Order: sequence, then structure tokens, then C-alpha cells
Amino acid sequence: MATAGRTLLLAWDVSADREEPWRRLLQELSYAPREEEYLKSRRRLGVSAEAVWLVAKPSGGGVAVVCLEALDPERALVELAASKEQFDLWYSAAMRRLFGFDLAGLPRAGSGELLFAWRDDRG
Repeated sequence: MATAGRTLLLAWDVSADREEPWRRLLQELSYAPREEEYLKSRRRLGVSAEAVWLVAKPSGGGVAVVCLEALDPERALVELAASKEQFDLWYSAAMRRLFGFDLAGLPRAGSGELLFAWRDDRG
């Protein structure tokens, strides 16, 4: 039986010169060996879903929006930042190199008020 988790939203600016390297990093997560490492990392952290958007700006770059679902998403980010697992170290270093921050220290966008949501549950 699946246990419902909580959702956390993260948002940050992506400069035009960081957009393409970030896209390549995310694409790398879809192919071996990173795909399996990513899966193991997220399971170890208790993350059940993760979605990433880029809201483009006309001048290039945009705003990254990440939706993270986990039993305790705050704890998952703290554990990711403190992890000594090789994949987690690689991922955290890549994010620091691209954006200059650790995800665990990023201000949360999820404290906002949800005004409207809809989901078609018919399958």
C-alpha cells in the first residue's frame, strides 16, 4: 500500500548561459549508468516523484521549478546535501557548479498558497 507524501516546490533563476549545461545534466539522468544511480538515490532519500520545469524568459534562461514528492521532502533535501554516496556527491557538485548553491539551502516556494488544482482521476 502506497503512503501519501508531501509536495515541496523549489524555484530559482537559470541564466541563459547555464540553461544548456543544466539541460544536459538532466538528460544524463535518463541514461545508464546515471539513470540507475538516480533511481537508487531517490529511493534511499524517500522521494516518490520529481518533476522539473523551465519557465522560459524571452531573453534566454528562465526560472527552474522543481516539484518534489516525498514523505518528508525537507529531510530528503538535507540528507541529499549531507550524503557521502558517490552519485549524490556528483549531483550536488554539479548543481553547485551550475548554480552556486546546495538544494538543501534553497528557499522553498512550497510555502505559498495553492489556489487551484485539478486532476482527472478516471485513468
